[in-house]
Amino acid sequence: MTSFNLIFKGEILEGKDRHKLSLALAKFLSVPESKAHLLFSGNPISIKKGLTATQAEAIKSKLLSAGIITYLKQVPAGESSVLVKQPESKPKNYPITKLSSETKTSSVKSKVTYEGLSSRWQKIFAEFDFRQADKLGYFASAKSQPHLSRSKKEQIKGQNIINFNVLAFIFGPFYYMTKGMWKKGLYLLLLTLALNLLTVVIVSLFTDRDISTMLYIINSTIYGLTANYDYYRYYKLGETTWSWMPKWMASGITTVSLVTTSFLGVLLLAYSEMAAADNVSIIQDGYLTGYKQTTIGQAFDNWQACTKTSWREQQANNGAISVIYQCSMDANQVKSLAKQSLVFVTGQIDDGFLAHIDVAILAVSFQINIDDTFEINGAQWAFKYGEGKKYTPFVNPDYVLKDIYTNRLNGSVSDAFTLDNLVINGVN
Repeated sequence: MTSFNLIFKGEILEGKDRHKLSLALAKFLSVPESKAHLLFSGNPISIKKGLTATQAEAIKSKLLSAGIITYLKQVPAGESSVLVKQPESKPKNYPITKLSSETKTSSVKSKVTYEGLSSRWQKIFAEFDFRQADKLGYFASAKSQPHLSRSKKEQIKGQNIINFNVLAFIFGPFYYMTKGMWKKGLYLLLLTLALNLLTVVIVSLFTDRDISTMLYIINSTIYGLTANYDYYRYYKLGETTWSWMPKWMASGITTVSLVTTSFLGVLLLAYSEMAAADNVSIIQDGYLTGYKQTTIGQAFDNWQACTKTSWREQQANNGAISVIYQCSMDANQVKSLAKQSLVFVTGQIDDGFLAHIDVAILAVSFQINIDDTFEINGAQWAFKYGEGKKYTPFVNPDYVLKDIYTNRLNGSVSDAFTLDNLVINGVN
């Protein structure tokens, strides 16, 4: 004799509260509330078996009136495929929440249960199960039919449940390791370090600002956004690395070796950067003879003639170390002063030369001695004009220092346009 099984696939009517329906359905089936989330895993579950066509349609209609969508599966005589034991009695015309007294059920079978987890984690895992995130992945599950069938309010509520892990935001890779996800924790640490280095390199091209706080927030946010999903995959599927990674990277030995090697490289790079920073700091924190009213760094970086300043270390082939200070200026203010100098030197204004100057940079070089003392060993301008043309005269450092410490611009420009400099640099 042909019978029917009633199949539930985790689908509910739009606008219904999934959490309330899961509890109601669990009560109807005499399933513990702690396992209610398993009913919404997305796997087909036979919640009634061996029903006649009339019985099956009656129960299906009753469940649909409560907001639960089910399907009928015809079962030939002698065939049985049961996940939940079903009662022999005829369905009663009671609301779904009243039907538990008329049924005999057993627990829903599942390879992984969440009984040992806190209620918070059970809610998070139930939401991922509902979206079928174990099969579809994180982003695809956000477009799954069960998720989109809910009201916008319920979608947002579900998203808020899984969105962010505060402890992972605070403790980063250490949180991953305490949860057993040490491989993912190490690889995420390696990834964030690489992103940090790339960001520092790019930002340093445009500014000297300290961006360490911004990098910490970016790193922490990555951990906070990924921890819930990663732990779900680890707990339910035993996933220790991401599916997109090559298989050879999943080995524990490979993980440790790769991360250790990368760390050593980062440490060496950091050490070299710190050494360079120390040499720059020696100059910035020092004083010049005759100008001890303020440090070199304060005087040079706050020179009002500059639109931008920078410091860098430079090492010659013979091992000599210099620290180079650069001041970028508004070309127009330099040209107005240069006109006065040219008139004084040549008796005429060379508009063809000055009119095309669009870049003006003054560099001062400090030589660092073995005993960490230092001295100025040169000052040079770099003017760019015309198509690929440069005018790079050396100037007397004393004129530059006088301009900097009096916070003005005069002598260093005048000295750049002396007759000797114009002749040496081939300006006619």
